[in-house]
Amino acid sequence: MKLVEAVRDARRVYLIGNGGSYANAVHIANDLLSVGVRAYTLDPATLTAFGNDHGYETVFSRWLQVVGEKGDLLVALSGSGTSENILGAIKTAHRIGMKTFLVSRHLQGIDMQESEEEQLKVGHAVMKELREG
Repeated sequence: MKLVEAVRDARRVYLIGNGGSYANAVHIANDLLSVGVRAYTLDPATLTAFGNDHGYETVFSRWLQVVGEKGDLLVALSGSGTSENILGAIKTAHRIGMKTFLVSRHLQGIDMQESEEEQLKVGHAVMKELREG
């Protein structure tokens, strides 16, 4: 699985999402930490401060500008696949030299709840392969 290879090769892994996808990002980051991967999400205090001060559409981009480096990996979880703050973060990650993955099935006709369930399935599959491999 290409995502597993990217996680193995990354210096650090950053996970982002909105709403239920944010909760899934936190869940997956925690799972990755349990198998020795340096995985991070944007903490709620910083997320709301950036959103209040600079606009919610830039919260993840601003975070990556501060912490992201070439060789890191961004895993973006999005139920819709069209959120401005997610797409902007992907562009920022590319400018930094980070690899990126977008996990979104909504664009393939799956409803939002099923899309968010698929995010966790992907995360658990990655963790399982890392643990067993």
